[in-house]
Amino acid sequence: MIASIAKGSTVVFALSSFAVNAQAEAPEPPKVEVVTSIETQQWIGISAVSRNTLWVSGVNGRIARSTDAGQSWQYSQPGPGDLQFRDIEAIDDRRAYALSIGDNGQSRIYFTENGGGDWRLRYGASSDTFLNCMALSPLGEAWVAGDSVGDQWRIVRSPSGRNWIKTNSAVSEKPQSNEGGFASSGSCVRYANDTWIMGTGNADVARVLIKARFGIRFDVIDTPMQSGPGAGIFAVYPEDEDDFYIAGGHLEAEQNEKSRLWHYQSGEFTALPEAPLAGALYSLAKVSHQGDWLLTSNPSGAAAYHIQSETWHKLSDANIWNIQCHGDAACWLAGKEGYLAKLVWKPEQAPQTNVVP
Repeated sequence: MIASIAKGSTVVFALSSFAVNAQAEAPEPPKVEVVTSIETQQWIGISAVSRNTLWVSGVNGRIARSTDAGQSWQYSQPGPGDLQFRDIEAIDDRRAYALSIGDNGQSRIYFTENGGGDWRLRYGASSDTFLNCMALSPLGEAWVAGDSVGDQWRIVRSPSGRNWIKTNSAVSEKPQSNEGGFASSGSCVRYANDTWIMGTGNADVARVLIKARFGIRFDVIDTPMQSGPGAGIFAVYPEDEDDFYIAGGHLEAEQNEKSRLWHYQSGEFTALPEAPLAGALYSLAKVSHQGDWLLTSNPSGAAAYHIQSETWHKLSDANIWNIQCHGDAACWLAGKEGYLAKLVWKPEQAPQTNVVP
């Protein structure tokens, strides 16, 4: 920041220097407030559409919706009870898409427009297709990433949420052998800041597929993330098409030999400090509160990284598969044994200004 200040601007320099020093001190991390009102089962998918409205999805074919910030829940079951809904993308308190994962016809996309009262099957994948993650833009466009088959990507697109089509030409390069994704949290595909991004794994090189909102094809970027069977990128977050974060690693904690969290900017990857969690990082979210925070989780817990001070804070030791936020307004965590929680931040205080009489 200081380097960008024009020479001779003494006052601005002094103020900027003060701001940098202030930001270098890590603020108090958020507290985890566990929600006890929800049904006890494994929850994985999270979609918060406001401070009060939250959709979650999980095993046993179950979807839950709350419109009062988790005080009460309405439950629904879009299809058979053996489906695992690893991802859910809601538009509002009435409309949502739910993605179940698996092969042999288990990968499906359902849609409701009456709060889960009724669900309709919008897409059913072929028996050799395993879909992992889904993302939805505010205009209704959707992309779904699956494991590749042979030399073909298994990617599904919908321009408006009505018609869902498998596309074989969406990526500028062919997939590597066995290249696919991880359905651990529904975070391997993300739309944010007018950018679509996907992360891959299980292949020789973990790669990012990325394109701007109006781009025709996804460009491919090789990453330094650990790769190979059981390793790669589990979660992604774009600032724009030339600035993004990736999280992942190896499922076996003792086999992690590289950083599990990276920042890409202007063509270069930078390894971020290691999170206080064992094993691959399943989820990734970004939120601003007295600075910028990266949030991540996996079966060994959840943690928050304050970017400006480069400081990690362990938030929980629970088995947490996912963290997702609604802008900077609400962040939720979901995991095994009915775990659901929200992050509560200490209210921000306005900086004090010394006035010289």
